[in-house]
Amino acid sequence: MAVSRIGYISLYVTDLDAARRHYVEVVGLRETGRDAHGRVYLQAADNQDHHCLILTEALHAGIDHVAFKVGEVEDLAEAQAAVRARGIAVRDVPAGEVLGAGAAIAFTLPSGQEMRLLHHLDKIGYATGMRNPNPVPPHGKPGARVTHLDHLLLAGERPAATAQFLIEVLDFNLSEQVVAPDGSVIAAFTTCGHTMHDLAIAPGPNGHLHHIAFGLESRSDVIDAVDIMKEAGTTLMEYGPTRHGVSGVTTIYFFDPAGNRNEVYNGAYQAGGVPGLVPPIVWQAQEFPRGAFYYESVVPESFFAEVT
Repeated sequence: MAVSRIGYISLYVTDLDAARRHYVEVVGLRETGRDAHGRVYLQAADNQDHHCLILTEALHAGIDHVAFKVGEVEDLAEAQAAVRARGIAVRDVPAGEVLGAGAAIAFTLPSGQEMRLLHHLDKIGYATGMRNPNPVPPHGKPGARVTHLDHLLLAGERPAATAQFLIEVLDFNLSEQVVAPDGSVIAAFTTCGHTMHDLAIAPGPNGHLHHIAFGLESRSDVIDAVDIMKEAGTTLMEYGPTRHGVSGVTTIYFFDPAGNRNEVYNGAYQAGGVPGLVPPIVWQAQEFPRGAFYYESVVPESFFAEVT
């Protein structure tokens, strides 16, 4: 099958208006629709799909589901059979249940989050337009200059089991991993395309979200994003801007009003694109503080303790 890339993430937020302002005026997404359930749909500048983020008001923050796109409609049936062969229930999601989205299949990952696969999302065009466009969005637009939704990090009690499922059932590739002294996998970074990671798994309670991440064009855009966040009074993490050893990116973490952790970053390397083409980078557990935060070489206690 051909799982090609992340499609969108659906988030729970506790104040829909505050969350919408955050993702438009701080992160820099554009609103592309609202549905009869009151959900808000948002998209980044460099993507033609209808949305990359859905906001649903709820009593708690966290992840509703994550959706990945497949290359062909026929891939959905192949994926459904492969997931069911692992003893995992699969349900059909009809076209239109999500605004702008075609039919999908849904199932629960070993780490407890719902994952969906779909082929179709309506095309709305780039933010700069589709006829003789300018190469960049207007500099007067609100928020950071994010280009795309890049990845998410999920929490799970057994990260290795989720990584194994993604690799063996959905043909994801392993790019980097953190291993304990006994060789067991503590955290895994997986990709279904040419980016360094689309979906990562780290230790934590099942069914929870660690963060969602958006890409920026340059390291200077990361600095500009921090200025925007500070001016808006956004809650930032203890470190940053900083650099990861894992992936090597320049990054900053912050929180939406509901407490969902966000990241904007620049500089990830290109992955092999073919499962098993290149071996994964391995981080030993004792070196992971440098892998997580290269400059500081210390992981704040809150970094893995705070999930939604």
